[in-house]
Amino acid sequence: MLKYDAEKVKEILIHEEGYSETMAETFSETLVNLHEDLQPALDQWLEDRTISEEITVEGVTLKMIMEKRRDDFMGALTSMSVFIKKPELAKDFLDQPTIIRGPFRKPRDRNES
Repeated sequence: MLKYDAEKVKEILIHEEGYSETMAETFSETLVNLHEDLQPALDQWLEDRTISEEITVEGVTLKMIMEKRRDDFMGALTSMSVFIKKPELAKDFLDQPTIIRGPFRKPRDRNES
């Protein structure tokens, strides 16, 4: 069980990360359920918004999750919690290609010349 100031998390998510109030409240309430091994990473982020590289599962770090999935810290923390509980999923994560998001393009009509 993670320990933190839920109001502080909510304020950071709203004012610094651009979350809606509803989403910030949801995350600030559910972080408590994440794996306790993530406490140092959460504490560090709450202190100065830096991302800890100390926690790794099967070679996966929080920064790797953020970069590969183009996710924010909260999303990466949630994923890492799952990886701690099921390390085989971290191995699968490493094998997946990086998500590359670009502008949406309408599929070409095969009848066009």
